[in-house]
Amino acid sequence: MMRVEALLRLLQISDTAFPTGAFAHSLALEAFAEAGELRDPEDLKHVVGLHLSALATSDCVALRAASGAEVEDLLWMDRRLAATKLTRELRTASASTGKRFLSNVVSLGVEDERLRGFTEVVREGATPGNLAVGYGVAAPALGLDLDEILYAYLYAGAASLVAAGQKLIPLGGSAAQRVLYELGGEILRAGEVSENMEIEDMYAFAPTIDARSMLHERQRTRLYIS
Repeated sequence: MMRVEALLRLLQISDTAFPTGAFAHSLALEAFAEAGELRDPEDLKHVVGLHLSALATSDCVALRAASGAEVEDLLWMDRRLAATKLTRELRTASASTGKRFLSNVVSLGVEDERLRGFTEVVREGATPGNLAVGYGVAAPALGLDLDEILYAYLYAGAASLVAAGQKLIPLGGSAAQRVLYELGGEILRAGEVSENMEIEDMYAFAPTIDARSMLHERQRTRLYIS
C-alpha cells in the first residue's frame, strides 16, 4: 500500500468526524470545571496532561500489544485494560467509543479476519472492546504503522478533551488550538513511555481524575455522559 493511502486512512479513523461518540464524553473535565479547577488554558493543559500520563502506562501499552495478538489473547488484554479504569464512567466511555470505532471500521468494507472476529465478540458482550485495543486491532487491517496509529490515538484523545474544555471554560478557537499544540510534548512522552512496558505491568495512576470522575456522576447539571 502506498504511504499516502495509509495516511488518508489514518486521518479518517482518527478524525473527530469518525463516529465513535467521543464528543459526548469529557472524561471528568466537567467535574473539574464544576469544582473551579478548570478556568483557563493552563488548567486545561494540566488536566489533559494528567490523562495522557495515565494513557502512557495503560491504553498505549494495550494498543501496542493488541496490534499483533490473536483474538483469544485480545480478550485477555482488553479485560485487563478495563481493570485499570477504576471508575464506571471511564470504563463505559472507553468501551462505548471502542465498540463504535470497531463497528465503523468494519463498515468501511475492511476485509480482515481478526478485525471481524474481535468486533463480533465485542458485539456479543464477551469483552468490553476498549478504544485503545480497537485501534491496535485496526492498525494492521488498515496497513498502518504501529507508531503512527499510536500517536494518532493519543492526538485524537487529546483533541477531544481540548474540545470539551473549550466549551466548559469557555475558550476561543485559537486559544484551544494553542493548548493542543503545546500538548505535543506530552503526547510524544506518553508514546515513548509505553515502549518500555509489558502488558502484564499495565496500570493507570490518575487519582485526581478518578476522584472527579466519581463526583461527575452526582452532578445535577451535566453536558457530558462522563
